[in-house]
Amino acid sequence: MVKIIRSIKELQNIESEWNALLKSSPNENVFLSFEWNFLWIKYFLSGKDNLFIMLVYNDANELEALAPFFLKRFFVFFKSLIFISGDYSDYLDIIVKNGADKERIYSEIFGEIIKNKIADIICMKQVSEELLNRIKKNIFVHNGLKLNYKESGGCYYFNLPDSMGDYMKRFNSKQRYNILNRVEKAEKNNIGFIGSSTIDKSLFNEYLNYFFDLHQKRWNEKGKRGVFYSKKIKNFFTELFTALHGKNKIALSFLAINEGANGGGKEKIISSAVCFDSGNKRQVYLPGFDTKYSNYHPGMVLTYYIIKEAVENKYEEFDFLKGGEEYKQRFGAVKRKNYKLYLYKNKIIYCLYKISLFIEKEVKEKLKDSAFKIKFKN
Repeated sequence: MVKIIRSIKELQNIESEWNALLKSSPNENVFLSFEWNFLWIKYFLSGKDNLFIMLVYNDANELEALAPFFLKRFFVFFKSLIFISGDYSDYLDIIVKNGADKERIYSEIFGEIIKNKIADIICMKQVSEELLNRIKKNIFVHNGLKLNYKESGGCYYFNLPDSMGDYMKRFNSKQRYNILNRVEKAEKNNIGFIGSSTIDKSLFNEYLNYFFDLHQKRWNEKGKRGVFYSKKIKNFFTELFTALHGKNKIALSFLAINEGANGGGKEKIISSAVCFDSGNKRQVYLPGFDTKYSNYHPGMVLTYYIIKEAVENKYEEFDFLKGGEEYKQRFGAVKRKNYKLYLYKNKIIYCLYKISLFIEKEVKEKLKDSAFKIKFKN
């Protein structure tokens, strides 16, 4: 049985059910959590858009799957069906209970969409190769739907060993020396690691603002807006990170330098990252550092400490998330492919949708960037 959630009130009633399903799913991560999706809806769902969250129940009335979609209009008359929170998420998916019949579930979900002509086009991004392959094999080709897809937004990850010693054995002697020498140099210059376990709960917001400020400073120096450029976006992430902190799903990580004589001065934050800890995985989100201290390699040193903490906490996987930066491979990460895909019947509508995306993501965003550069210079 498929049930559709169309309102915030209905959505609030399934919070515990949603997170229980996610916990039982093999692809558990914070981007699929109730908190992430609910708060994205609260801050960013336009009045012209409509929720279309699909719940699949079995014969015993147990929730087996959840598809967190919403309907977004383009060119006034047309509707696209897309995942909630796509702007800020690195992994998106249909949440399916471990052991459930995925073929049947996908048939029910997409059969409902096709039969009732819910949308003119379905766009899913940051989806796994598994979901893409299941869609390829499923009913869509038999319903006259065309499928276009491409690789997009790959994430870099590696499996964690039992000890940091075992992890360092993965590198040759030169690589080990480069990492450990930089960590030692930082320590000699009174640069220390600050992890969530050492941050008093009453100081969470203060340290969260250190993270926001450092991220923005780095991007503003490049003449770019950075993620937290608007009050609404910053408020969204503040409420989101606070909610995740309350459920022990987030860890703030920093490097601080003490530039006083013999370490007797005031500490200054020089590098920061937010880490998500969920489902035996640690994921690093939006790390950054103060370029003034680049000679101490604060990004690399902080990454070392974050990995060390993850090993000590017995996590099984470490994920750098989206982006192909070279340093990720230097720490032994390999690429996990993600995809963007489109399902549609009419090629003209597909072309119109692509034009609308270009206007939204290229033209409007470049205008915002230009306006920011002018404001920043002034």
